[in-house]
Amino acid sequence: MHADNGLIERIETYWRELLKALEGIPEEHWLVPGAVGDWSVKDLLVHIAYWDADADARVRRIMAGKSPELPEDSSWEVHSVEAVAQRADWSLERAWSNLHETHAAMLATLQAAREAGTVIPPGVIDNCTYNHYAEHIADLHAYRERLGR
Repeated sequence: MHADNGLIERIETYWRELLKALEGIPEEHWLVPGAVGDWSVKDLLVHIAYWDADADARVRRIMAGKSPELPEDSSWEVHSVEAVAQRADWSLERAWSNLHETHAAMLATLQAAREAGTVIPPGVIDNCTYNHYAEHIADLHAYRERLGR
C-alpha cells in the first residue's frame, strides 16, 4: 500500500463500476431528462467531470503547498447545477470525451502527487471521486431498473 492508502486504486475501482453501470443504459436514453433527478445521463457525465476537475484542482493546490479550498457545504450544489447548465449545449460525444479526459488528468495529478510523496488528507477528494461515483452508480442502477434493464 502506498502512503496515500491506495487512493488511486480506490478511485479506479469505483470508476470501473461507474462505467459498468453506464454500459447497461441504451444510448437513446442518455439524453432523456429524469435519469438522475431532473438530469439526463449526459448531464450526469458533465456533473461527474466537473467534480473530477475540482478534485484535480484540490490536489494541485496541495502540491503547491496551499489549502485545497473545499467549497462551503451550502455551495457545492449550486456549483454543480451551474456547471451542468453552462454545458447544456454540449453533445453527448463532447460530454463523454470530457468525462474521460478530465478523469485521466486527475489521475495523472494524483500519480504525480504520489511520486512526489505528497499526502492528500482524508476527506479532501473522497466526495468528489469514489464516494461520488458510488452515489451515482446507485442512481444509474435505479435508472436501469426503471428502464427494465
